[in-house]
Amino acid sequence: MSTKILASGIMTDKVIVANVNNTFSQVLEFFTKHRIQHLPVAEGDTLIGIISDTDMLSFIARQLKTDALDYAKLNMTFQIKNVMTPDPISVTPEETIENILKILGEGKFQSVPVVKDGIIKGIITNKDLVRAYNWEKTHG
Repeated sequence: MSTKILASGIMTDKVIVANVNNTFSQVLEFFTKHRIQHLPVAEGDTLIGIISDTDMLSFIARQLKTDALDYAKLNMTFQIKNVMTPDPISVTPEETIENILKILGEGKFQSVPVVKDGIIKGIITNKDLVRAYNWEKTHG
């Protein structure tokens, strides 16, 4: 694959970002309304974490071990900082696709935020990499 492809060329730049103060219901709505699986978390404009739909399901499962499903209680006990992955690996818009493939190819992560000067500029998921690879294969 060509090193000419950069993060800025394959990232989703209209990224949905959660605020550290979002409630359980708000975060669930982000996932369902926007059909996303990964959600960067910011404090102000600064990236502080990332939360996935799997993280949310794990949180619900932990709560179900002690109580019946109660959305009001889930909203009260939910703190995004306790559910997200803090300080996620991120890349700059100038990062090459090869380096992004190395990060996501390890299988530990399914997405990587794109950050410039601490500000979230976009997100790249495994699906974005597959699309870029397919485009390169057919057009490169």
